[in-house]
Amino acid sequence: MYRPRSGTPQKNNHLIQSVFFILLVTVAIYVLLQSPLFEIKTVVVNGNRQLKKEDIIRYSGLQNGLNIFKVNLSASEERLGLVPFIKGVEMKRALPNKVIIEVEERNAVALIPVENGFIKVDADGVYLQRGQIASALPIITGLAIQLKGPGKVIESEYLPAALKVLSQLPRPIIMKLSELNFNKAGQITIYTIDGVQGRLGLMKDIEYKGIVFQQVLATLQQSDNKIQYIDLSNPRVPVVKYLKEPQEGRQ
Repeated sequence: MYRPRSGTPQKNNHLIQSVFFILLVTVAIYVLLQSPLFEIKTVVVNGNRQLKKEDIIRYSGLQNGLNIFKVNLSASEERLGLVPFIKGVEMKRALPNKVIIEVEERNAVALIPVENGFIKVDADGVYLQRGQIASALPIITGLAIQLKGPGKVIESEYLPAALKVLSQLPRPIIMKLSELNFNKAGQITIYTIDGVQGRLGLMKDIEYKGIVFQQVLATLQQSDNKIQYIDLSNPRVPVVKYLKEPQEGRQ
């Protein structure tokens, strides 16, 4: 007795549906990759204060007119990551024709003397660029350093400690600071732009020493006597040395 094969029409329908779906996806991809609607018309840059928007876009390799789906954002992020002043970057598409670049910049916190000038360094010890003494940044001296070029961490035994000192000192002191020196024994001396020397001793209780230095400096500068140095090796008993001895009866 003849029996028709069961399921054959269903299999044919499934095949037709699959082919139709594949064609639909292919057409959609073609439209996405070829349509002028998805050509980049706007690139937004957020988070930049030191670098110009135009330079960031140029470093990224993005150009108006490129298809938004064809650009490799990961590759663009890697290119931007090579820029010394860029600490972090994230890029995203905003359909149909916009790309957004979010950057986190590095900020210079000090100068380090090198042959024929100075270089700027950030809080992570990254070499940013050549700098000038007129940049109002404190100079870190007494360090033996090895440079690997802009964008790379500077190799130095005491640089991380020196940068930590800068991060712990009160902001008003940083604003008045001209130099921070580390000697070979690891002792720290700071100098204000007025020529006052602060002997902080070893890397201990730096935040507290900075507060005491600020208080002593504010009190003593009201007198007529010029201060040579303030010894804060023991911050609970600061010692003040004047360029000339104070008059009798004055503290």
